[in-house]
Amino acid sequence: MILVSEQDIINTYSREEQFSCKKHQEYCELIRLHPSFGYKRCAKLLGVPQGRTRWWHTKGEKRAVPIPLKAVKKLKENNMLPFSENHKEAEDIFRMLGVLFGDGGIDIRLNTMAFISSDKRDIDLWKQDLIRIFPFAKNKISIIEGGEYGHSFNIRTFDRSIIRFFIALGAVIGDKVKTEYSLPNYIFSLNKRNRIAFLDGLLSSEMSVPVFRSDNKGSFRFTNFSFGLSKIEKLESQHKTFLNSLKQLCNSVRLTSTPNLRKDFSKKTLRKDGNYSHCFRIFFQTHFHKILSFDKMFPLKYAIDKKQRLQKEIQIATEYKKRA
Repeated sequence: MILVSEQDIINTYSREEQFSCKKHQEYCELIRLHPSFGYKRCAKLLGVPQGRTRWWHTKGEKRAVPIPLKAVKKLKENNMLPFSENHKEAEDIFRMLGVLFGDGGIDIRLNTMAFISSDKRDIDLWKQDLIRIFPFAKNKISIIEGGEYGHSFNIRTFDRSIIRFFIALGAVIGDKVKTEYSLPNYIFSLNKRNRIAFLDGLLSSEMSVPVFRSDNKGSFRFTNFSFGLSKIEKLESQHKTFLNSLKQLCNSVRLTSTPNLRKDFSKKTLRKDGNYSHCFRIFFQTHFHKILSFDKMFPLKYAIDKKQRLQKEIQIATEYKKRA
């Protein structure tokens, strides 16, 4: 199954740009059939300005093509089109897509694709993978250290073809807290390995590491194994629909959760745009064997510290069970 085609990339552009691609295709066919035609005659037959066909007709490096076709060409030259889940880099591509649903994102103007982490190791690994998959991104990446005390890092790429590729794959555009979105339609059709990769990216961003501790009843167990995403109040219903579909996706790889979603009333936030937002949480089952299974299944590739903390808690639990 092809997930991203040349036309899918073109479809991420404006109607005007799509129309230009269509006319360019017609122009190429016209010239193929009638190589003697000049740009003026082509413009008249196609119903477009002569200035457009003039640059299409120009020989050499100055020959122009519509902007979407430049992105398509770059992706094709790097063997990214057509893209299916059998691509050699599919797992990390789906993992990156998962991150874009969490601590990453694409700005509303489609100028940058970013990933934010407090751990520089995560940023360096993301950069390494991005350049391996998209070599032409090497000189179109910036890393900005931010936060009040310089404790977070924002890695951004401003290569438009990469941005359009992930949009065509189903990435969210703009501020996710105030944007209605859903999982990509194809996600449940992916093989288990790629579903896990997508979830690994998303959980790396938004998962709380379970803690092994006393439950105040004399027993020790894992607690607070959850996943949370915030949303403005007016989109609460749509957000619950999204989270329930996410629970179904988790269940498809045997990552099971408790029945209910929890709205954190205590963490109500007034945003600069005047909307109130809340964090909504999914709680995963915390049986010891479930935690072990999760650790084995999910590398949390772009959350190195979380993976280390998880394995530390598992070690504490394992030692406790040996003594019990």
